[in-house]
Amino acid sequence: MSTYRKVEEMLKNAHELTEYADEQLQLATQQQSALTDKGYTETQQLLERMSVELDKMIHSANPEQRDALNRAQQQIQDRQNNFILGFDT
Repeated sequence: MSTYRKVEEMLKNAHELTEYADEQLQLATQQQSALTDKGYTETQQLLERMSVELDKMIHSANPEQRDALNRAQQQIQDRQNNFILGFDT
């Protein structure tokens, strides 16, 4: 698989994960059980793994790809912060 394809796939996966994380955070907020919810914890782990993978990919990307990957990583990190704070901002 070419680097271009890998980057496109990574960006797609990051976008899907941010949407999923938003849904999980909303559910946890509504249920007031964020601290004990398994889905909440698993989503945090997925966000961390994605952030690490994006970081790795950034190092091998060209400048245009790097910019897109950095934006995706920032979105992932924003979701991580929301999960740490425990509410949707």
